[in-house]
Amino acid sequence: MIIDPRTAKQLIEFQWIDSMNLDKSSLNSMSQGKIDSSVFATLLQQKMQESGTSSISAEELLKTLDAISLPADQAASLKKGAMSLDGGSSLDSSPAKIEMPSVSEPKVQAGTPNSNAAQYADIVAAASAKYGIPQSLINGIIDAESSFNPNARSGAGAKGLMQLMDGTAAGLGVTNSFDPEQNINGGSSYIASQLMRYGGSQRLALAAYNAGPGTLQRLGIKTEADLDAKFSQLPRETQNYIGRVETAQAKYV
Repeated sequence: MIIDPRTAKQLIEFQWIDSMNLDKSSLNSMSQGKIDSSVFATLLQQKMQESGTSSISAEELLKTLDAISLPADQAASLKKGAMSLDGGSSLDSSPAKIEMPSVSEPKVQAGTPNSNAAQYADIVAAASAKYGIPQSLINGIIDAESSFNPNARSGAGAKGLMQLMDGTAAGLGVTNSFDPEQNINGGSSYIASQLMRYGGSQRLALAAYNAGPGTLQRLGIKTEADLDAKFSQLPRETQNYIGRVETAQAKYV
């Protein structure tokens, strides 16, 4: 599914923006969709993780771009944005459409949908279209997280339909986690960012949604093979969570 760069930017910007030394003009241009910021941010994040630093120079990013395979026009756009960072000038590259990794969903409905799901159908449909992820996945997460209770609150402080922690919610621009529309948009944005991070792997994305991407990084889990090999090292809650969501997801195909 193709999504607009302005939407894609929201998927992962909160994960790294506080640690980057971007000036206001750069941020304004990114918010206007003037750079393929989803890919750009992903590259920045990967590079910072590799180097163990909280910042990255334009020169380092250019080297990173040269080391991977990208379409010529996209690479040129990203390089132009990279060179703009150090100079503090506006990122004015022409936006290109961004394609979300393919995310499969159950082919056959299994189980009875929660009776409360219908009242959030329009919000879920809009979030699905906006972030390029299946409605069944959004519904599956809501079912597993809160059983469609917009006022749900966990002992750890997670809130609302998709059980957002306050820090995550703030980074996603969610000001009221008990507002269904804000919560579903925030949670959908977050799971979409994890799907982009892990190349469309739903199991990896769900593990990161539950345990945090930092947990996967510390365990060295980057691929499906890594997940299978180190599954027992994940928190028990996360081990169970992946299956719970996928079982719930099958109700909403």
